[in-house]
Amino acid sequence: MALLNLIAKSEKGINWDHFFDRYSALNLDRIEVFPIPKELGFDVDCIGVNVHKGYTNRKTVIAQLEQIITFGSGDPYLLKFTELYDGIEIYPANASDVFGKLLPV
Repeated sequence: MALLNLIAKSEKGINWDHFFDRYSALNLDRIEVFPIPKELGFDVDCIGVNVHKGYTNRKTVIAQLEQIITFGSGDPYLLKFTELYDGIEIYPANASDVFGKLLPV
C-alpha cells in the first residue's frame, strides 16, 4: 500500500526514453517512479511517484524524494509536483519540510 503519492505534470511532452535513461542513472531504489503518458487519455504527460508503507529508512526515502523533485523540476522536464493527499505543490525549496511532515518516523 502506498503511503505517499505524488503526481508531476508536464507542460510539454516528455521524451520517455530520454527521461528514463537519465532517471535510471539516479539509482533511486526506495521510491517508485512511473510514467503516466498522455496517450492513456490524460491531458498532459505526467510522472507518478510513490512511497510504499513498509519503507525501512526514512532519511534515505526523503533524500530520494528530494532527488526526483530536483531532477524533474529542472530542464528539460519542468515538471510540477503535487502531493495527492493534501494537494501541496512540492518544489526543491520546500521538499525536505513537506516530506519530513508527511512521512512518519
